[in-house]
Amino acid sequence: MKRRLAVILMADLVDYSSAMERDQAGAVGLIQELRQKWLEPEAINRGGEVLKRMGDGWIFAFPSITEAVETAQSVQSALANHKNIRLRIAAHLGEIVEDEADIYGTGINITARLQTEVPPGGVMISEDLRRQLDDKLANGFSDAGSFDLKNIAMPVTGLQWRPAQEQTNTHNEVPIIAIEQVKASPEKRETLDAVADLQEQLVHNLSRRTGVRILAEDEPGEAEATYNLRCRLRMRGSVAKITSSLIRRSDGQVTWSRVLEGDTDDLFEVTDRAAEHLSDALRLQINAFDGERLIDLPDDQLSPSELRTRAAMLFYRATVADYRHAGHLLERATQLDTENASGLAMWCEAKLYVLEACYQSPDAELRKRLTATADKAVQISPRSDYSWFIRAQIRGRLNNDVEGARKDVDRLAQLNPGYVLGMEILGYIDLIDGNWGSACEALEEAAARSVDDPFLPFRLYPLAVARMMAGQSDLALSAITDATELRPSCRHFWLVKAWILRETGKVDEAARAAASAEKASAKADVLAQDLKLPADIREAIGLPDGPIKA
Repeated sequence: MKRRLAVILMADLVDYSSAMERDQAGAVGLIQELRQKWLEPEAINRGGEVLKRMGDGWIFAFPSITEAVETAQSVQSALANHKNIRLRIAAHLGEIVEDEADIYGTGINITARLQTEVPPGGVMISEDLRRQLDDKLANGFSDAGSFDLKNIAMPVTGLQWRPAQEQTNTHNEVPIIAIEQVKASPEKRETLDAVADLQEQLVHNLSRRTGVRILAEDEPGEAEATYNLRCRLRMRGSVAKITSSLIRRSDGQVTWSRVLEGDTDDLFEVTDRAAEHLSDALRLQINAFDGERLIDLPDDQLSPSELRTRAAMLFYRATVADYRHAGHLLERATQLDTENASGLAMWCEAKLYVLEACYQSPDAELRKRLTATADKAVQISPRSDYSWFIRAQIRGRLNNDVEGARKDVDRLAQLNPGYVLGMEILGYIDLIDGNWGSACEALEEAAARSVDDPFLPFRLYPLAVARMMAGQSDLALSAITDATELRPSCRHFWLVKAWILRETGKVDEAARAAASAEKASAKADVLAQDLKLPADIREAIGLPDGPIKA
């Protein structure tokens, strides 16, 4: 068995399986063209060695870092306008282990997993490889973020390049948030310990997010941060106040801010709560940053991670049309990277939310696929709070498996007790199960954490129903009124408001709300999905008892 250090370069043909289904002879011809004209001749001329051919894929070894990277760039530039060939190429500096039968090694595994994140027509290299490049060659690559790769212990930072990358390099860089040292006033041992704990939690929580790089203030970085996150703890009497703001470095503008108060008797409870709230709020901001970064790129040029980013941006628009568009993007993302838990779970969300908004049941094949995909997501990433959230959705709302959904929510709560989506799905499950009081508690907490979240009405809507069924009519009216103000076009919200007003004897106000419902569109709304209510309640409200148009 031989071991050697080399630059490992992997390439594969995008959509080869589809091409084979359409035209087998034509697809084989594309592989031959790559072998004879484009890929293999270029690699061999630059000192590359073909280690393995795998139908639509290749593994090369290069002794020279520069030659490997220039091979990848040269091939992709030459193929940029090819009508039928689009490659994904990844490269990493690592050890290759060889015997008579095959090639092995962590270097091979990292390169293979990194390749799943390459944009079609592009090149992705590891940070380890980038450090070895000269400045001229390295400057053509933009930061693509950190990836949790299957069977790889530590996250791997990728840097990507597309043909003509020089014109769009800054456009494609992921934003960098520097977390400043959290300040305390007054500076006592207790407050200093509390703010140190808050900073540690923020760095840990936000570093788990893709689409952004997180730097502690004292951490050296090769690139200057895009934003600074600034937090301060102030103590006055019995009140502890934490103020936070996100500041754009280029012009000093505050793009986001938040204030949270608590009791000075337990500062660590205050900082724990602040870390949870800030992580949830910044999750929305990060999705917005990354969505804006990619806004000018066409869908078919996006990598799997970029497809997931665009889909997340579409989710936050909260329309059926955008969810359907997101579903198409995620279908492609899961084809390009079959082992990414986030992409699998997001695909489930895209499909489920359209079904539930349209009051439709999936056919047997789609139900089976949704169930299997949600299972696969938690199996691949058992520490992903989002994956458990989605499987709880599939189990509870699609398959009426309330017991299984509760197990998933329990697991989610162990991973991230402050996760707003965990509170949301717990409320929905309690609603399905007729536990009105428990549903109120979970949905109230979820709504309280959703100040800037476009899905706030999605939580207020079931909350209003749960409160009404729990005998809290005034609070129910308050919740649904907030929902109608946030989403006045939603027919379902006005129907619930009219129902609450009728049940409390406010006949004239109920008639006005019913009139507003008649004026509103009868089409499906992502923020007003099927609550799985008993037939008598659904009938009293006037909610659909069958499919509605999108």
